[in-house]
Amino acid sequence: MQQALTVAQYAVTAAFVLLGLLTFRGWLANRQDRSRGFLALALGLLGGVALLSRLVALTDGWAARALTDLSIAGLLGSGLAVLLFRDSFIPLKASTRQIAFVAVAAVFIFWELVETVADVGSPLFTVGVVAIVLPWIVCAGEPVVRFWIAARRRPAVQRARLRSLSAGLAGLVLILIVTGVTGGQSTTEVSIVIQLVALAAVPLIYVGFAPPTWLRRVWRDPEEQQLRAGIRDLLLYSSDRATLANRGLEWGIRLLGADGAALIDAGGEVLAIRGLDADLARQLGGRLDGETHGGLVQLEGQPGGTAAVVQLPLDAGRGTLVIAAGPFTPLFGTDEVARLQEYAANLVLALDRARVSERVANLERSKSQFLSLASHELRSPLAVMGGYLSMLEQGSLGVLKEEGLRAVTVLKARTLEMNMLVDQMLEATRLEDGRLGLKRRRVDLREVVSEAVETVRPLASDRHQLSVELPEDPVTVMADQDRLATIVGNLMENAIKYSPNGGLVTCRLIQDDGRALVRVSDQGVGISAAEQARLFTRFGRVSNRLTMHIRGTGLGLFLSRELARQHGGDLVVESSEPEHGSTFLLTLPLAVAVEQPPAPAPPQAEPEQEVGIPHLRVISKDDEQLDTGLG
Repeated sequence: MQQALTVAQYAVTAAFVLLGLLTFRGWLANRQDRSRGFLALALGLLGGVALLSRLVALTDGWAARALTDLSIAGLLGSGLAVLLFRDSFIPLKASTRQIAFVAVAAVFIFWELVETVADVGSPLFTVGVVAIVLPWIVCAGEPVVRFWIAARRRPAVQRARLRSLSAGLAGLVLILIVTGVTGGQSTTEVSIVIQLVALAAVPLIYVGFAPPTWLRRVWRDPEEQQLRAGIRDLLLYSSDRATLANRGLEWGIRLLGADGAALIDAGGEVLAIRGLDADLARQLGGRLDGETHGGLVQLEGQPGGTAAVVQLPLDAGRGTLVIAAGPFTPLFGTDEVARLQEYAANLVLALDRARVSERVANLERSKSQFLSLASHELRSPLAVMGGYLSMLEQGSLGVLKEEGLRAVTVLKARTLEMNMLVDQMLEATRLEDGRLGLKRRRVDLREVVSEAVETVRPLASDRHQLSVELPEDPVTVMADQDRLATIVGNLMENAIKYSPNGGLVTCRLIQDDGRALVRVSDQGVGISAAEQARLFTRFGRVSNRLTMHIRGTGLGLFLSRELARQHGGDLVVESSEPEHGSTFLLTLPLAVAVEQPPAPAPPQAEPEQEVGIPHLRVISKDDEQLDTGLG
């Protein structure tokens, strides 16, 4: 049993010496960290005490007494260092620190007196041992409780580190309590248990200040899913930069368990802030070296105050994310700062995405405003030009020669083209602003197609052949006649415009399976399959060697498809090959005709009076039934 005790004592000594060396090495890597320095001092002194206790057992006389005095001084010093470690990030009052120093010094002096006059095992010697143990229990016991309480509502890794450190120190406190109760004299069995508790405390203390990577992953695994969901929401669902910045701070504070945070944009503008002064946040952000991605900085005027500052390389310049520890926030560790840097990378993406979205929205608004302004301003001069051209063509301003009439024809065609362009611009603006209302009524699509073809006929040259195929029976739809004319006119205009060498342009109207089909075909330049996806986008145009000289805005097909869909139909490219022409197909739902019971004939005196023709009503899915006027 005694041999087992000796082995356990040497194992504890080796473990504490190694723990002290590892802590000291960690402090050397970051000498600016006061808290790690105090922890290194506390554990280093404990390791020294463990080593001196082994040396005391090998000596006697004055040498043993000197080594004992050094051991007692080291023990009292380690307890004081633990208290200062706590003070480095959970500050104590200045008076509390002074009382602790005075108490430790007084206890050491009292022990020297006891050691001089009392024999080992005497009541006075036992009082001396208790006097030594009590300050260490108080100095280390208060941080044990404080660390455990502070661990609540903290990030997983920070919480586990604090509680591990608290549990390890609690084991040492328990050992010293037993030592104080027994007066330093205990049985072999109790001594072995004490050594095993001390040995178990070493790994707990170690993982408290330097947990391995695999253990950190285990600790934080439960909150990883929440973090991923938070990042996904941040990247996908934040409406603007202000909202995004405020939401971004939530996880920034949560990752470090902090009490204050600020997100500063390039140029010093504070996008979001919580629990922190704006001027202090800018000051902390400015203290970060331009070549440094992030790190810990000390808060001036706040003993133990720490802030994690991370650089945000935004597209407009360098921003900063500042996360500041509050009066009861535990120490920021390397794990928390590293995770904050990873999170900051996602925050940068989200902020830049929001900025790009805002820019695109502003551009869209500016573009819509320009289209609306330009189209309104162009209408008046175009109307004047059209009026004078009509007067010239009719001879109201004098008889023109044949050359003049040809010039007037060309000018009228160009004026018509400009008017159609202005109409497209106005309709596109109304569509985007949600002001495009449809005036639905019963419409014979044959009339719409005929009028649209005649409207664009002046755009055709002598090399174009316009063919219109209409059924004999009415093709009735419930629609806005002017908007349908716009769709068919745009299709016919494109067919003529993209057939620069002329050829046959056909507009065919048929009925099929409850739908009206308008098929417009040409023998022009055609469209490749890869370019067809751009056709129906706003301002989308096919640009190649065959079309680069053809004017256009890319609004016609976009507007036509949107109008067709608002009527419950659609507009598609039915077929198209480069240099072999194109066919566009407009589909619209037919109005449903329902026969009503015959109206009773009014009483008449003449027996030969005939009964009226049955009254029909046309019903659309989107509108009320309307009289056909056939009754």
